[in-house]
Amino acid sequence: MPKISYSSSGVHLGAAYDILKTVAKTSGEPVQYFASVVETGGGRRLAFSADGVGTKIELLAKLKLDWISGWDCVAMNANDLLCVGAKPLWFLDYYAQGKLDKKVFGEVIRGMNKALGEIGGKLIGGETAELPGFFASPGAYDVGGFLVGEIAPGIRLGPERVKPGDLLIGISSSGPHSNGFSLIRKAVSFAEIKKRAKTMLAPTRLYHADVYPFLADPQLGQAIHSLAHITGGGFKEKMPRAINQDCRAVFYPESWNVPPIFGYLKKKTGLKDQELLGVFNMGIGFVLIADPTARQKILSRLGSEARVIGEIKLR
Repeated sequence: MPKISYSSSGVHLGAAYDILKTVAKTSGEPVQYFASVVETGGGRRLAFSADGVGTKIELLAKLKLDWISGWDCVAMNANDLLCVGAKPLWFLDYYAQGKLDKKVFGEVIRGMNKALGEIGGKLIGGETAELPGFFASPGAYDVGGFLVGEIAPGIRLGPERVKPGDLLIGISSSGPHSNGFSLIRKAVSFAEIKKRAKTMLAPTRLYHADVYPFLADPQLGQAIHSLAHITGGGFKEKMPRAINQDCRAVFYPESWNVPPIFGYLKKKTGLKDQELLGVFNMGIGFVLIADPTARQKILSRLGSEARVIGEIKLR
């Protein structure tokens, strides 16, 4: 069968990164990945993230799984915020629909509040827009969100802390999360997606409860050097953001069992393993880059959901 790539499905990640560089050049501020951190004075650091659900939302709307749209919107932001060590505080949402369907909107908000309850954040406001004639389908809608968090004084994370010998500790994903669906929608029929909805459309896993307690621990927190949320662009795009230019991530072959849903997507897209790693999380949704001395404590607390998947080496 012919290969279906991410770019052929209409997603051009390179163009998005070029725009980021342009913004950085015009604003005079360096590009900040995952989430943006601002020092507000007195040692206080706030973190900001803005994200949406992507084209997964079309499938969720068709299958009336609208609460997952709300959950995923929060989760995508919360997991990015976690990468800079921030504790979530406040969330603002943006919901747009041709004609407001109060029942659907209510389900989206329910999903948001459910996810926020898991991470200790609060929905404090947002914008609800009716856009007549804008959406191709009467029931279609879009949702985005903006999450603010605060970084405790003792938490220090970033690519500059990564050093050779550090371990890559991966934590399982719940499925594709909220990425790669432009490709999925092109390669897989709606009937097949509906049949596999439980795994293919599973809510994005929240990693706050897994990881934040490590960061807040005065001793163990110092052993965690950087974090990566594996989303759009997969490992190829997200791991370099968490590592300094002198280092590289080396993955151990077959160090984790790839869930069957990704084997199915490999078959449907015709992509090779290395190409799939540039689109999907392949069963690992979050990565800790940590000193090897912390290995046992981290793995014992996370249990079977985590495993060592590689290490950091010099370039």
